[in-house]
This record gives sequence, structure tokens and C-alpha cells, in this order.
Amino acid sequence: MLKKSLLLIVALLTIGGSTIAAAPVVPAEAATHHVIKWHGKKYRSKYTVKQMRRKFHLKYYKTKDIAHVTWVHNRFLGISKGANVHTGAGSETHAHGAVTHKGHYAMFMTDQLDGGNAYSLEYINLKTGKHYHDQA
Repeated sequence: MLKKSLLLIVALLTIGGSTIAAAPVVPAEAATHHVIKWHGKKYRSKYTVKQMRRKFHLKYYKTKDIAHVTWVHNRFLGISKGANVHTGAGSETHAHGAVTHKGHYAMFMTDQLDGGNAYSLEYINLKTGKHYHDQA
């Protein structure tokens, strides 16, 4: 049945002595992948770094504190194998335990706290686009 349908389509396209070239069929998944290059390696990703910044509100900007130290917010740190997300203990601000998520993640440092001793990270899964926030 499928073979007859294909032959009918080819016959219809070739009527009149001219041939019409049909566009190749591309799966939807293949069109949505991008490549992020990091330290000589290429990683397939659902989003580009620019798209991740837009989607998760990670605008890159700099600020200066009272001591004139420049802090960079939402800096792209690179690709991480696994996301080590700390879990807080109740109302405390510092983390205690951690959960490691498998896969490759783009890391963004959003804030530095306590004079640079603590930090806030955003992890975005390259394959699924899932977002995790970490503060340690």
C-alpha cells in the first residue's frame, strides 16, 4: 500500500515532463538542537547560551560594591557534567546536603554573597532545558 502511494506521488510530480523536487523531511527534534563549544568540545543543546539567558532571565551585568570591587552577575561559567544542587535546611541561608542531577548542564553564576565566600548558581540541562537553582 505504501509503495503504491509513493509511486502515485512520484507519477503526479513528473506529469508534464518536468520534475518538482520535494524538500527533504527533517525531524522536528533535529531542527531544535544547537551546538555549544566549550574547551575544545562540542555539546548538543536544546537552547543556545543567548536563548537560555532570555528564557530564564539571566541578563549579564556588572555592579560595584562600597570597596569598588566589580561583581559580575549571570556570568556563563561553562558546561558541567552533573548539577550538584544543595538543599537548604529550613530557614537557614546556607546549604547542608546536596542532590546531583545527571547530564550536562550550562552553569551561570548569578550572585556572590558574603564577600565572595558564598555564591548562587543556575544550572540548565542541555538536553531538556530543565532549570535548577543552587545556593551554597
